Amino acid sequence: MDHELIVFAEFESASGLTRAEIVELVEYGVFAPTGTAIEQWAFPESMLELARVAARLRADFELAPSTLALVLAYRERVLELERRVCELECRLPR
Repeated sequence: MDHELIVFAEFESASGLTRAEIVELVEYGVFAPTGTAIEQWAFPESMLELARVAARLRADFELAPSTLALVLAYRERVLELERRVCELECRLPR
C-alpha cells in the first residue's frame, strides 16, 4: 500500500495537468486528496500515474475535464474487468 503523499504543487508539476484541471478532476471524484483546503491538499503517490494518463488523454484528444473524468472511469472499469478475466482464466483447468 502506498502511503507517500505528494503536496499539491509537486503533484501539479509532475502530472502535466494544470491546477484548474486537477481541481475539476477532484470535483468529479477522479482524485481524492487529503486536506480540506486546496492549499493543504496532498495526493497519494500512487495517483500520480493516473494523473499522467489523464494528462496524456487530455493532450491527445483535447478532452474537457468532465469528459476526461468519464473516460478515466471507463478505463478503470476495463482494467478491473481485465484483472478479473485473468484471475478466472488462471482458475480454469489446463
